[in-house]
Amino acid sequence: MLEREDFVRNFPVTIDVDVQWGEMDAFGHVNNVVYYRYFESARIAYMRHISAKGVFDLGRIVPVLAESSCRYLRPVRYPDTLTVGCTITEMQEFGFAQEYEIFSAVQNKVVTTGVARVVLLDKHSKQKALLAPELHEEIKSLEALA
Repeated sequence: MLEREDFVRNFPVTIDVDVQWGEMDAFGHVNNVVYYRYFESARIAYMRHISAKGVFDLGRIVPVLAESSCRYLRPVRYPDTLTVGCTITEMQEFGFAQEYEIFSAVQNKVVTTGVARVVLLDKHSKQKALLAPELHEEIKSLEALA
């Protein structure tokens, strides 16, 4: 059986999220839309790690979600504490691909997986921006921690 500590070691960035009563739907499990918010929170945590050296601090280049999907493996119910893992699986010319997994403390297993594609945009021109070498190195360094 997968333990939380083993799960966390697979990802350079993880966050813990307490399931809220109001996140459940009429069927008594977490509503499908809420998982995208969990992914978003993990993505933002990842961005905060890679912007620590000022890559996004100038405000000229912004990461924008271009595409995302979610696979629901097992229903989650209140109360539970979830650990959301986030990793970059592919660096591309104008952005990168990320993968997410959600681990349930109650079920002691992965309950949800997801993927996303993030595109970098120049805030002023609204055009795609190249993945800067500094950002590429930041991502490589962070990914090496997993």
